[in-house]
Amino acid sequence: MNKIKALKEERGRLLGELATLQTTIEKESRSMADSETSRLTEIEARLGAIKSEVETLEKLQNLAAQAAGHSASRSEEKEKSNMAKEYSFKRAMEMAITGRREGVEGEFSAMGGDEFQRSGVSVSAHSIKIPSEVFKRDMTATGGSSGSEGGVNVQTSVGSIIDVLLPKTVLAGLGVQQLSGLVGNLDLPTASTLPSAGWNTENGTATEKSPAFSKVTLSPKRLAAYIQVSNQLMLQSSNSIDGYVRSWLLNAMAQSLESAAIKGGGSNEPTGIIANANVNVVYAGGATSNGTNANGAAPVWADVVNLMKAVENSNGNGYAYLTNPLVKAKLQTTSRQASGVEGNFIWASGGTDLNGYGVATTTLCPSTLTKGNSSALSAMIFADWSKFLVGSWGGMELTVDPYSGATAGLTNVVLNAYLDTAVLNPGAFAVCKDIVA
Repeated sequence: MNKIKALKEERGRLLGELATLQTTIEKESRSMADSETSRLTEIEARLGAIKSEVETLEKLQNLAAQAAGHSASRSEEKEKSNMAKEYSFKRAMEMAITGRREGVEGEFSAMGGDEFQRSGVSVSAHSIKIPSEVFKRDMTATGGSSGSEGGVNVQTSVGSIIDVLLPKTVLAGLGVQQLSGLVGNLDLPTASTLPSAGWNTENGTATEKSPAFSKVTLSPKRLAAYIQVSNQLMLQSSNSIDGYVRSWLLNAMAQSLESAAIKGGGSNEPTGIIANANVNVVYAGGATSNGTNANGAAPVWADVVNLMKAVENSNGNGYAYLTNPLVKAKLQTTSRQASGVEGNFIWASGGTDLNGYGVATTTLCPSTLTKGNSSALSAMIFADWSKFLVGSWGGMELTVDPYSGATAGLTNVVLNAYLDTAVLNPGAFAVCKDIVA
């Protein structure tokens, strides 16, 4: 309905006016004038009226859609998807600087603010809030990098933006669970013992077999991506700046999240898989204990099998291996047995599976682990990946600083997200982290 769109645009303008008023008062370090207090009251009343009117119109729209045999929720999702396609990072960055809130970006900022409020995450009043709908179309490591989304500059006189080669993100393809729209801290109860029943005589009293429970807690952790954009680039077409900034920031987010999920344990990071003290550990070179492998070892066929055995012995399922290209190359040139013939390698050349299971490689799986005198050791993981969870609170928060880099003609852009990861069942994971590759 055009009326709903007009009301939402009006709400965006009013929210922008509130943001401008707040910025002015804070900058001047003063109390509100009587006229400003009166205007604040008017805006609050009008926002309440708009909310009520929009809810009524949307209810009528939903009823009409249902009467026509269509799903109202699907209609709303389609409308949001269409709006997301019109979203411009450049316009959002300009609004972050000027304090204005209008159009699609202003409407989405209001939606994003609602998401953060429901999630219990406190964000800056001056930043642009971006709901998750905006990122659904390209929340991948390669999203926004093609020319169709403005991944290269428009004017040939400026030249193409040549990015670094990016690590491949693989966890989503392995089947990890993802939860969005979380509220506050999340406790997930987990049963730490198997179901149990007991045999009895015909009239005997059944013996209680109570399971033992523990819990996994997720809490929002701030993940920030930062980029400096030249003011000259800001003057280029909307497609150019949108594609470049969107691709850069989302790549940075995706890679940092995946790196923390795999390794973890760093300052303010999630624990991750490798740093989790409760997962199964296998030692490279077929070693039976940590002490018999002081400085790591080259991988052998037994390591691949022992990783599998550790997880299967814990009753996991839905398996796949994960490692880095260095280990892959080593396995493709190492025979299964010492007297092996050419071609009888642990990982067949061109093979897409290992030991009959799926396998993924990425440079985000570390190759700089330490043990004894070694500091360039690689990791390999075998897991039931459905027992790993990535949670998010709200959408993302865009903050733009045009001042700090002004003398160099640069604008600083920061994208914040609030995320956490969790190993739901440590027994479903086996890690070898002392491989000499």
